[in-house]
Formats: sequence, structure tokens, C-alpha cells
Amino acid sequence: MERDRSRIDRYVHLVLLTGTICSISVLTLGLLLYLISPVEVGEGLPMDQMMGGLLAGNPIAIINLGILLLIATPLTRVLAAAVVFTIDKEPRFVAVSLIVIATITLAILTV
Repeated sequence: MERDRSRIDRYVHLVLLTGTICSISVLTLGLLLYLISPVEVGEGLPMDQMMGGLLAGNPIAIINLGILLLIATPLTRVLAAAVVFTIDKEPRFVAVSLIVIATITLAILTV
């Protein structure tokens, strides 16, 4: 059991570390691009225009992506835990992880 706990902790640590590093890197890139070539912020960039903004190199779109990555990091942590619990055949913990994922997803979709 202690070995399983250590494995879960390693995977969760790796997911959180990777997510944090990726989001901070993207945020930093967006901020640097904004300093080099500022664009008008206005009301922000709607989600449906984000992909076009990213492809065009819009600094605001890149900053938005960094924020989305930062928000997605804890959700990814719960997904990683659910996968490890599934592999370890821990149905109670899988169920709890899936309930948390469903709750977060419902909250995101209803906002």
C-alpha cells in the first residue's frame, strides 16, 4: 500500500509540475510578446477567436492559453489520479475521482 501511495504521489507531482511549468512558460511568452508589440486589449479575446489569435501570434491569445493551462492543471491531476486508481483496482477512489471530474466539468459548462 505504501508503494502504491508513493507511485500516486510521483505521478501527481509530475502532472502538477509539468502543468505549472507549461502554463508559466506560455504566460511568459505571451507577456514578452505583449511587451515587444502591444496590442489593444479592449474587452479581451472571446474563446471562439482564440485559435485564430494563437495562429496569428496575438499576445493576448497566448496569455489566455497560459491561463487555461494553469486552470486545467488541477483537473489533469485528478485525471492522472483516476488512471492510477484504475490501474491499482481501487474502485472507490476511481468513483470519487470521476465525481470530482464530473463536478468540475459541470461547473465549467454551466458558467
